[in-house]
Amino acid sequence: MTTLNTLKTFINQRLAVAVDEIFGLLETTILNYEEEINRQRRLLEHERTEIKTEAQQPMRFRVIIDHDIKKITFQNGLPSSVEDLIKVFQQAFSITTAIGLQYKDADFDDFFTLTSTSDLKDKDTLKVVHMPPGIIMTMVRQEPNPDTSDVSSVDDMLSVDSQDNLIPSPPVTERHNLWPTIFPIPTFSYNTEMALRQGNEKFLKDGTLLTSPSVKSDILERLAEAMFSYTAYPNDPQRTAVAQALIEKHPCLREPGSFNGCYGWQQSLKYKCANYRSKLKAHGNPELLINTMKHKQEGDRKPAKNIKKPRKSEVNYLPPHLAGETDDSLENVRLELIAASRTKDNVQRINDMMSRTYSCRRREVVGQAMHVTEFKERWPALFDPKQINEEFRRCNTIPLESTFISQLDKYTPKFLELFSSKGGAVGQRMKSVLIELIKDPHASVMKKRDVTLRCLIEYMGESVQELISDYYRTAEDQVHEDLKTQSMRIYVCHQPDAVGIIIDGTPVLTGLENMSRACCLLLGLTYALNLDYPPKLAKTFEVFQRLFVGLDMLQPKPSSKYINLKNKLFL
Repeated sequence: MTTLNTLKTFINQRLAVAVDEIFGLLETTILNYEEEINRQRRLLEHERTEIKTEAQQPMRFRVIIDHDIKKITFQNGLPSSVEDLIKVFQQAFSITTAIGLQYKDADFDDFFTLTSTSDLKDKDTLKVVHMPPGIIMTMVRQEPNPDTSDVSSVDDMLSVDSQDNLIPSPPVTERHNLWPTIFPIPTFSYNTEMALRQGNEKFLKDGTLLTSPSVKSDILERLAEAMFSYTAYPNDPQRTAVAQALIEKHPCLREPGSFNGCYGWQQSLKYKCANYRSKLKAHGNPELLINTMKHKQEGDRKPAKNIKKPRKSEVNYLPPHLAGETDDSLENVRLELIAASRTKDNVQRINDMMSRTYSCRRREVVGQAMHVTEFKERWPALFDPKQINEEFRRCNTIPLESTFISQLDKYTPKFLELFSSKGGAVGQRMKSVLIELIKDPHASVMKKRDVTLRCLIEYMGESVQELISDYYRTAEDQVHEDLKTQSMRIYVCHQPDAVGIIIDGTPVLTGLENMSRACCLLLGLTYALNLDYPPKLAKTFEVFQRLFVGLDMLQPKPSSKYINLKNKLFL
């Protein structure tokens, strides 16, 4: 019995220890399980917080608007549709015209039309594309034609996008792009593209060049057409740029023995563009017809005399009328425009009519060279700062004031640094103007712009007095009388303050806020009225055109003064 009791006691002790161990392990397991659950819960909450934070994270975009680069931030996510996004852009950047949006795709390194906001990521680059004004697509149901004798010609006329046969109106023929920095070589015909692909492969393999007359003919025809979409009269540097872009894309087209591999292409393009212009004259293109013999004045009837073509990099120098418009219909619009300009709150209507009559107005300023007084009577709505800006956009596809002022502000610090370090007599003249900023370190932006422009004129080796006339305690009417003999002048009155512009002795703009805006609008008027730059201010206006608004068609060659200034700005 003693042994049995001892065994029983031993077993009970061992069972108690085992139970304690089991409960200990169970307790530990439960604690570990609870800790794991808590850890997973914390991780889940953290992930939810990150997702929520990411959803609320601002989206930032780099925005290209014409020649400006800007930034926009969406704090609470993007609009759900592209249409709503466009409205936000129009409001944010004060864009009144119709626009589209393109985004830069990282895979192709090129811009594509934006069709869904879901394609966008933070820090993407967007481009604002101005939609062509006045495009109206008229869709007409085509009645069944029992005559099917010429099916091919009917098919060529129709665009079958649905069950209905639709006839689109002719496209707008105004140009909408500046000459590109790198010329985009167009796609040629299928046969030519196949020949070029095989030619490039052979060239890379053994250096064999492609010499096919039919291929060359097609290439020249397509290139002439592509160049005409930018300018009717491409110059030598532009033809060189096209030829170089061609052989870079298709190296099998290089020319043996040529100093740059493409000189023969340059010369061929020169003659092909001339032939292409001759073909278009038959279709009544006004930009070409104006230089025909019968349209020239009696003393200018020579082929190369008094050629009217863009001299200041104009894009739409002399466009044809919009589809459906005639001289008579546009004359009626002009008369309505005169009546509308006499009343207020007609801004949008006036702008629409000014856009419709742009081609008519260009024929007058280019072909007839009217005196500014007569032109002001015929087109009073043009002589308003808003319409000068719009006319500049119609002519050059870019906004005037926003581009001019932003570029001026961008280079002002560097300008002031250059002007301060200038020595000699020019430096002394500039220091007498710069002293105003030295005396007032907290001068307004307007004051800095005024001083910068005055010094810029002197820096370019020209005289401020040739462009700006300052008056003190003189009535504006007396100023107008005093400047009657001046062909182009900005006047700045002090006490009472007044700023305006005189052209051919006629006050064309008054009530301007400051001198920098007057310079900007004066540049716009030289384009709107097709005026030459004053010879004694040619270098200053060259800076206005090439640097401040970015209009540079590679020719005429920049002056040495401008090249020197630009080199110092970009050091």
